[in-house]
Amino acid sequence: MIFMQLQSRRLMLIVVCMLVMQVFSVPAYAANWFKLRGTEPGATPHTIKLFGFVQPTYVKEYNDPIKGAVGPLAGDTVAGNTGPNVNGDRQVPGTIAPDRKRDSDFFLRRARLGARGTLLPVSKDIDYFVLTEMGHNGIRRDGNVVRVLDASVTLNHFSRGKDTNGLANLGARVRAGQFLFSHTSEALSHSTPGRRVHIFMPEMTFQNAIRRTASDNGRFNFPESVNGNGARDIGIEVFDWAEFPAATGGPWEFTYAMALGNGTTLGEFNRDDNYRKYLWLSFGKLFDDTRGPRRHDAMLYGFFQQGDIRFNPDIDGNGVDDLSISGGDYNPASPVDVNTGTLIGPASPGTRVVKNGFDRDIEQRYWGVGVEYFDKPFADLGQIRFEAEFSRVDGLIFDGAQFPSAQVNDAYGGFQSIRHDTDGRNQGWYVDLGYDIHQHLGLENRTTLNVRYDEYDRNKGNKQREANWRIWTLAGEYFFHKNARLNLTYQWRDVGADNRTGANRINGNAILDGVEQRLGIQLTLLFNRVVMQ
Repeated sequence: MIFMQLQSRRLMLIVVCMLVMQVFSVPAYAANWFKLRGTEPGATPHTIKLFGFVQPTYVKEYNDPIKGAVGPLAGDTVAGNTGPNVNGDRQVPGTIAPDRKRDSDFFLRRARLGARGTLLPVSKDIDYFVLTEMGHNGIRRDGNVVRVLDASVTLNHFSRGKDTNGLANLGARVRAGQFLFSHTSEALSHSTPGRRVHIFMPEMTFQNAIRRTASDNGRFNFPESVNGNGARDIGIEVFDWAEFPAATGGPWEFTYAMALGNGTTLGEFNRDDNYRKYLWLSFGKLFDDTRGPRRHDAMLYGFFQQGDIRFNPDIDGNGVDDLSISGGDYNPASPVDVNTGTLIGPASPGTRVVKNGFDRDIEQRYWGVGVEYFDKPFADLGQIRFEAEFSRVDGLIFDGAQFPSAQVNDAYGGFQSIRHDTDGRNQGWYVDLGYDIHQHLGLENRTTLNVRYDEYDRNKGNKQREANWRIWTLAGEYFFHKNARLNLTYQWRDVGADNRTGANRINGNAILDGVEQRLGIQLTLLFNRVVMQ
C-alpha cells in the first residue's frame, strides 16, 4: 500500500536528526523516573498516598489467513514426519495477548492500585512505593487475583539536599526491593499513564519484547507457563540526580543509577547465583518550573544491562549443542533428535538447568540510547512531544516463535523460545511524535494527535530465523478531565522474513505477510489522593 511505501529508513533518520537539533536549539517530555518513582516530592512528607488507574480496552485485529506454506507446515511428509497444515489458519502475531485465541476482544488491559509515602514516624528520609496489578495481561498470566509489581523502600540519608540556590546536590540514594530497574525510558514510564499519551499496543515492538527476560528455567520462557516480569527485578539500586544553573529557563540535570538484581521474573529467587548489573546515565535541560511526568524538558540518556544465566545447551549430554539438533531453538516443546527420534530433554514446561556437566553460564547484554523532549516552543501553538530510541540485545535472548507459528501449541515453533544468539542479534528503534492541539483550535479540553514509527529486527543476520517488523501507529487522545481520557489507535504493520533463505523464507512470509492493521480503543481513569499526611 502507498502508506507502507513511505517507510524509508533514510528519510526517518534525517527527520530524527532534524528534530534532535531542534530540541536543543529552542529555549523551551523527558521526566526523571528515578526521582518520580523512587522518592516522594514536596517539603512536607506524607505517610500514605493512594493512587491507581484502570484501562478498559477494545482491540480488533485485521489480518489475512496464512497461505503459501510448504513442507511440514503445509502437512507434507518430510523425512518421515508429518506436520500440521497451517494454511488457512491465523497467525500468533495476529491475535490478542496473552492467550492468543481471539482477534477481537473487550478486556481490562490494566487495573493497578498502589500506595506510596514516607515512612513516618520511623524516619522522614525513608520513602516506600507499592504497586499491584489486577488487569488482563501477561503479568497475570498465571491467574493470580492480584500480582505485586513494585514493593520497595528508598533510603535518602545520603542525598545531600539542595544548595543555597535551591538546586539538588549530587549524592546517593539507596532503593531496595522489587521495582523497575534501569531500562528503556518507555519501560520505566509504563506504569505511569500520565506519561503515555496514547494507547500504543506495543506487543510486536522491540521495546515490549525485550522486557521479558529469558530465565534460567526453561518453563519461564513460554507463554503458556507463568507471568512476564513487566521489566521488574529484585535487588538494590544506588541513584541520585544533580542540578546545575543555566543562563535561561530551568536548570540542567544529571542523573545516574547503578543496580544489582537477581535477573529473574516477578517474585522469583536467584536460582543460579548469577546477578544482573544495571546502569543508567542521563543529561537533561529543564525549561521552566513544571514538574512530574509532564514537565517541560529535553533529555539524552543511555542504559546498559549485563548478566549471566545458568543454562544447559546439551540436555542429553551427547556433546552436541541442542540448537543444531532441534531446528534452531532450545524450545523444549519438541526436544527430539531428528536423526534418532529420541527425546533429548524434558517436555515443556521443562527446565534447561539439567546438571549433567554440560550446563554453563551464558551472558546476556542489553543496551540503548535515546532522546526525549516535551515543551510548548511556540506561544500560539500547542505542546510538542518527541521521543526516539535505539536498543539492542545479545547473548541468550527471549526469542519468540520460530516462524512465528500459526498455532500456539504446535510442534513447529508455536511456543515462545529462547536461543543462544551466536549468529544474529535482536535490535530495534522508534520515533514518536505527539502534538497537543486544543487551545489554538478552540477545543475546551486537551486533545493530542500522535504518530509513531517502529522497526524491530529479530535475529538480525540469521538466515533461518530473522523476522522484520515495520509498524506505523496513528493515535488520538481526548481528555474529559485531567484524570480521564479516551484513546483511539490504529496501526499499519508490515511484517516479513525476506532476509531468510530457502523454505524458512517461504514459510516465514507465508505466515507473516498476513499481519495487517490493528484498531484499539481505550479509556483511562486515574485517581490520586493523599489519605494521611
